[in-house]
Amino acid sequence: MANDYTTSTDAFAQLTDSTSYQSSTDFYPVMDGLITAASRLIDREVGRRDGFFYPSTDAKTMYYNGSGDFEQKIDEFVSITTVSVAEQGGVASTSYTDWTENTDYVTLPYNASNDGRPINRLQLLDYNRTKGSWYSYQKSVKVLGIPGYATSPPTIVVQACKTQAIKWFMKARQAWQDEGASVEIGQMIFAAPTELDPDIKKLLKPLKLELSNG
Repeated sequence: MANDYTTSTDAFAQLTDSTSYQSSTDFYPVMDGLITAASRLIDREVGRRDGFFYPSTDAKTMYYNGSGDFEQKIDEFVSITTVSVAEQGGVASTSYTDWTENTDYVTLPYNASNDGRPINRLQLLDYNRTKGSWYSYQKSVKVLGIPGYATSPPTIVVQACKTQAIKWFMKARQAWQDEGASVEIGQMIFAAPTELDPDIKKLLKPLKLELSNG
């Protein structure tokens, strides 16, 4: 699926006997279901929406109450097109004035795109100081951009998804040894994916902490 963090082919490639699995079409629907389940559980583990690490290219407009301070926290964005502020308050479309990046404000962290990380804060430019603060009106900050973590899933998420899906798959295969018939496969697709393995949660912990502290 579009928001899955790896593919069945890439997951099977992690196995020492990958060829035998990749050559059988019976196994792919099973692995596809496990990958989707792992992807969504990863999203929930870090407290984000489904598909958070695999954003679309569609820009969205999001609103925030003004912080009344030098810095404005926002959701994670891959990129930002426009930041507008209701300087006198109001929520009508005409209430907002576009602010200029690198004149009125900067995005943080500074090297987010180079590091494959999201933008999660806006800060006034202190040397120009054209603006006193992010006006503390309701819904006074409007951000247009592409929400999400990065243009593609980070390596740690991809590896976590592969490892979790393979663990479930191999665990299920042990039960199939006595079953034999491929018809049994479909009945077990969602038997294992109830929660992430403790080792996978440990792998994701640094990312979870980053997002919770961002």
